[in-house]
Amino acid sequence: MILEKYKGFVPEQYDKRILVTGGAGFIGSAVIKHLILKYPSYFIVNYDLLTYAGNLANLGNFENDPNYGFIRGDITNIALLSGVFDFFGITDVIHLAAESHVDRSINGPADFVRTNINGTFILLEVARAAWKDDYSAHRFHHVSTDEVFGSLPLRGISKFDENTKYDPHSPYSASKAASDHLVKAYHDTYGLNITISNCSNNYGPYQFPEKLIPLVINNLVNNRPIPVYGKGDNVRDWIFVGDHAAAIDVIFHKGKSGETYCVGGNHEMSNLAIVKTIINTYNKLTNSSVKPEKVIEFVEDRKGHDKRYAINTKKITDELRWRPLETFSSGIEKTVKWYLENGEWLENVTSGEYRNYYKEHYGKEIDEKRD
Repeated sequence: MILEKYKGFVPEQYDKRILVTGGAGFIGSAVIKHLILKYPSYFIVNYDLLTYAGNLANLGNFENDPNYGFIRGDITNIALLSGVFDFFGITDVIHLAAESHVDRSINGPADFVRTNINGTFILLEVARAAWKDDYSAHRFHHVSTDEVFGSLPLRGISKFDENTKYDPHSPYSASKAASDHLVKAYHDTYGLNITISNCSNNYGPYQFPEKLIPLVINNLVNNRPIPVYGKGDNVRDWIFVGDHAAAIDVIFHKGKSGETYCVGGNHEMSNLAIVKTIINTYNKLTNSSVKPEKVIEFVEDRKGHDKRYAINTKKITDELRWRPLETFSSGIEKTVKWYLENGEWLENVTSGEYRNYYKEHYGKEIDEKRD
């Protein structure tokens, strides 16, 4: 029934029909915008269940673009996925649909196993059936995380690369590690044309404010304390979401089949330093004088909290000529400024009002039950 909106669709008029799973999320929406603007001969199908982190308003300006379509669906719904592949003549997949918040995985791991592992398996099976005549003509790109590699020493020069042994420490990272292995196995066993990317922490506009950077900005705007785990000395590598979208683009188009590529921003920073940088940037943009020691609240550390992540980007730089364009300084200023200028988006996403966007544009409520 939902496909009626696209009645008369002619797949052959587009060079590629790319299914982007999780396309209403933070990174997924950035990828879709990047592809639509850069490749007018492609048709992009956004397949998203619209759970708490999926927000169609992230793509509002593209809603009526002739190269864009949206299907609300569960990644584990094999019948719907198969129908989408058949109807649109899906030629390629960029797979981002995932449960992704570590704290949520600790409190409720079942959804992570269901979506990240079972969902990836079902998507692989649908793609395998649809493309069985010639796997080499189709690309399945799987977007993963550096968290699958575990933790690095807090002090040291070692970094994750494509040969790093997997060592996940949370239900989230374990489920992503399992999905990585499944994707690789479908290449080795069946010959599926796959690539995998393992990326460091993303930040930028439209990120759901449970993650560190938008959480800090939201709490500053609303005069709330800023919680920091432990001593705040956990270190992460940070990449601006637009740079990540560009990396996915180049891997999807130029990456070698069966290969993994590590993606990072080449900017390591402790959580405490991140928070202080955001406060300083907020003060600069708003002419405020918030003192970090007055608003930072140290809280009990997260269970199994990895100490340090860092990415060696030599492979993607040398082989595919990609490198991040944003410095952390330029990216964080753009990010804080965007949140300050988009208070309505922030209010809607924290209150749940953003979910009315689906009703307004598709004429129905979001059914919270999974298929």
